[in-house]
Amino acid sequence: MYRWTAEVGAGVLAHAPALERPFVSIGSRLSDVPGVGRFYRSVAYRFAERLRRAGTPYRHLLVEGARMTVDVTEFTTFGLYFSGRRYEPRTADYLIASLKPGDTFVDVGANHGYFTLIAASRVGASGRVYAFEPNPRVFGQLAAHVRLNGFDDRVRLADTALADADGTAALFVSECALNSGLSSLVTPEPRLRGLLSPERAVPVTTETFDRWYERVKPGRIAVMKIDVEGAEPRVLDGMTVTLRSGAIGAIVCETEWDSGVRDQLAACGYAARLLEPSAGLPNLVFERQ
Repeated sequence: MYRWTAEVGAGVLAHAPALERPFVSIGSRLSDVPGVGRFYRSVAYRFAERLRRAGTPYRHLLVEGARMTVDVTEFTTFGLYFSGRRYEPRTADYLIASLKPGDTFVDVGANHGYFTLIAASRVGASGRVYAFEPNPRVFGQLAAHVRLNGFDDRVRLADTALADADGTAALFVSECALNSGLSSLVTPEPRLRGLLSPERAVPVTTETFDRWYERVKPGRIAVMKIDVEGAEPRVLDGMTVTLRSGAIGAIVCETEWDSGVRDQLAACGYAARLLEPSAGLPNLVFERQ
């Protein structure tokens, strides 16, 4: 009965668009109330799924102080739109504090572009954002977000995977409808069954960051973000020359404290600290000493 009622509620919203705004406005204030909040979120999830299937997921939303057009059915923006919850707020705050007009930001594993958009709004037309996303379907979402927000003048997109060698590799793509950001170059562990599968992979082009940096010549990079679901060592192995040159001021990386990434970056002159605790993997920030 509970699920049926939530499904009916989502159906009503889908067929009466005028109800969406008051539903979100009132519901977001109740989302943490026991019982009522749970039901509101259940309706919201089902409504978001209908928006995704209908191809109408975009809404105007204030994202970290900037008015943007975003896909509110994605895991980074769903909570912000329906409940007013910021995604990885400490990481967003760090980017906002660290980036200024004219700076360069590199987003490795950009997914659909949440942090790419925030960075683009900060660096301005005189700055540059380089976003890497090898998952073909998600790359399309990333490109759409950049285009819809008029950031084509400052964002450069690449559908390649940064790794430890130039060539090709298998990218294991996310099977989770609510999180498209789980794709990885690392063979899935048994515990990830249902999220990633060895049977579901796509071939992607790989390039080392050092080769890319030499080819593109982006200059000094203020901040770099790496979120590649366990493939961090491969990315870092391909960028040792650039790391040791001091061309990158800071790196935000989703990884365990004892994953080995900290040792790799310490050898290149970076000190680590916890930036964003998480129920999953935390974000660490590595700053050039």
